[in-house]
Amino acid sequence: MDIRKKYRIPYTGLKEGKHSFEFTAAVEFFDHYKYDYVSQVELTATVELQKMSTMMILDLSLSGNYNTPCDRCGDDLTQDFLSENRLFVKFGDGESTDENILLLSQSEHELHMAEYIFEFFVTSVQARHIHNEGDCNEKVINKINEYKVTEQEEISNPIWDKLKELKK
Repeated sequence: MDIRKKYRIPYTGLKEGKHSFEFTAAVEFFDHYKYDYVSQVELTATVELQKMSTMMILDLSLSGNYNTPCDRCGDDLTQDFLSENRLFVKFGDGESTDENILLLSQSEHELHMAEYIFEFFVTSVQARHIHNEGDCNEKVINKINEYKVTEQEEISNPIWDKLKELKK
């Protein structure tokens, strides 16, 4: 099944003005894109489309949560996310050099939002995932602290000491 069918906005029959659409995405959506950096994503995308005679403005708001291992202790961590994005849709031939401007030909009659929802989600995923202070697995943290390297007192080397004196 084409995932794009669930995430489309047929705009040709809409009157000028603001229109709201809501989409949800879960496991099958991210399986389609073979995205496995995070798991168990629950995403809600709210799209507010402002239709004008010559263009459209899309305000996308993504929110939800996902699971990922904690970078510190390795236990599962549920991370919330929120992303606000804006796309401008203009009609014409060619390609836009601006990533926020989408050019559609006059023959198009619907917007396929799946790619944009996916891209905006991926850019909202944090690079570092750690529990709040005190929420990490205590056993793992104790083991890390056991092997933590402490600063050692610098042992003096007479050859280097003589060279350092020359520098002064």
